[in-house]
Amino acid sequence: MPRLAKIVLAILLRVSIKLKRQKYQEEEMDSQKRARLLRPTKLSEDEKRKIISAIFAKDPSVFTDDQDLQKAIKNRLGWVDAPQRMRSKLPEIKEFAAKVKEEFSEIVLCGMGGSSLFPLALTKIFGPEEGWPNFNVLDTTDPEEIAKIEEKDLKKTLFIIASKSGTTIETLTQFHYFWEKVSQITDNPGSHFVAITDEGTPLHKEGEEKAFLKVFLNPKDIGGRYAALTYVGLLPAALMGLEVERFLDKAQEMQEACSPDIPWELNPAAWLSEYMAEHFFLGHDKLTIMADPLLRPFSLWIEQLVAESLGKEFTGIIPIVGESPGSPTVYGPDRVFVYLGLRGRQDLYRRLFSDLKEAGFPLKQYFLDDRYELGAECFRWELAVALCGVWLGLNPFDEPDVIRAKKKTKEVLDTFVKTGDFPIEFYVDDDLDVGFLYAGGLKVQYPRLRAVMKKLLYETPPWGYFAFLPFLPYDPEIEEIFTDLRTLLRGRRQCSTIMGFGPRYLHSIGQLFKGGPRSGRFFIFTRKGRREDQIIPEFGFTFWDLEFAQAYGDFQALSEDNRPVLHIHLTDNYIEDLKKFYQFMEEVTRLTEDDT
Repeated sequence: MPRLAKIVLAILLRVSIKLKRQKYQEEEMDSQKRARLLRPTKLSEDEKRKIISAIFAKDPSVFTDDQDLQKAIKNRLGWVDAPQRMRSKLPEIKEFAAKVKEEFSEIVLCGMGGSSLFPLALTKIFGPEEGWPNFNVLDTTDPEEIAKIEEKDLKKTLFIIASKSGTTIETLTQFHYFWEKVSQITDNPGSHFVAITDEGTPLHKEGEEKAFLKVFLNPKDIGGRYAALTYVGLLPAALMGLEVERFLDKAQEMQEACSPDIPWELNPAAWLSEYMAEHFFLGHDKLTIMADPLLRPFSLWIEQLVAESLGKEFTGIIPIVGESPGSPTVYGPDRVFVYLGLRGRQDLYRRLFSDLKEAGFPLKQYFLDDRYELGAECFRWELAVALCGVWLGLNPFDEPDVIRAKKKTKEVLDTFVKTGDFPIEFYVDDDLDVGFLYAGGLKVQYPRLRAVMKKLLYETPPWGYFAFLPFLPYDPEIEEIFTDLRTLLRGRRQCSTIMGFGPRYLHSIGQLFKGGPRSGRFFIFTRKGRREDQIIPEFGFTFWDLEFAQAYGDFQALSEDNRPVLHIHLTDNYIEDLKKFYQFMEEVTRLTEDDT
């Protein structure tokens, strides 16, 4: 098809679906919710700048009239002046990093969500400077990833145990497991452990009781996903040998550029928030983050910030990250694009961006002078997302639906500890020889995977999205298969797709899956476990048991909320199973609705 015809087709598709999408969005909101919406374009310059002034003054009343909620939000606005507050901590951070450099060759950060995603981005975008310890982020309970850490020279390994609450189950199980391993090789295991947590948490107390090398107490008034510019991000940066003060310098420059004194149209965060919110009101709720390959890992941090902050009360902005770029014809009319690039590399996707604009897609581009400007981007996005909370009438500082999956996981694990088994019976698919379960309103005459898949595919509205959620190792081959699956579905259904490794996504975009719009369709993947895996000290189960319980717990949480979900249980030859699943999907997506 000629290029012009493709562009015209994309425009027609956008127009044909837009009204249906807006009607659906209105139906999902009750009258009370609609009354809280604020369209920034309907407000005066003075009204909008007063809202920014309130946020900078840490005034929670801008988010809600509820007095109890105001108290909770007041204790989550510390990120506003984090660049100034953390500057006084730099000597302590640098001194500690220099000491670690002399004593350790490996560093392992154990943490989830807000405690791990910015450090993870730093490891992939920067990596440790020459002469500094190798830096690893362990944000999974997958046994194979645990084994990779265990293979390191633990005598020369420092573990950073990071958890705001001090009770995160993934982080605590990792801590207890490696504490025992280190205790077997040294009489002073505490010298191999550091904690980042809030004052008074169980982790804080344990760190003192077990004589950790150091316990870093983060500001209590900063929530996990807003904590990149605290010890959570700055300590890992220093331990990689990076210039920590440059992150704070850039963040402070952005903070000043976003202050209430700056005219609205010149305020970087204000404009980003208005762009996101206005397109949300127009039915463009899929915020598609594209990035220069050198900056792409930062997208996972943005994904968590947007999804956990703005995906609740059956509405929200849905971040789409990690897709392969495509032509305008493969994108649905619910897309709005943001590109994060590096200056000097502006030509990277010039043709694609030109085509997207010609097809009528909204696109905003940001170019960083260097990688240290990620400090500025942290502040820009934090403020923009907080402002979106005002526009959408949401509390951007809570995650009310995350707890349901945690409760389900605990119930599954409690049953396992009592009985020694998971009382779950999977259907078996004859074609793929894998187990599967389905729920959330999915009804088929016969429990066949092909029938369930047809139901998922053809009852998903054009503004829906598919989420692939593998509780599997971080394997490039696995990631490539799911990238291909996303491209396949996007090309044939024009639907947005998401991919998130479990249990990482439970602490990131999982809030949106259970609290956001009911437009998602979910594919959870697990694999057969090994009974010879070691029991985690003080817990009574293995990492495979925990990983499986988390997957099944989320399956239950989604199904109880009537969200269509398919749980596929692979064999121990799971990579080959995934390859077969891709071929299966290629065949199924060719079918029409009338095919049997």
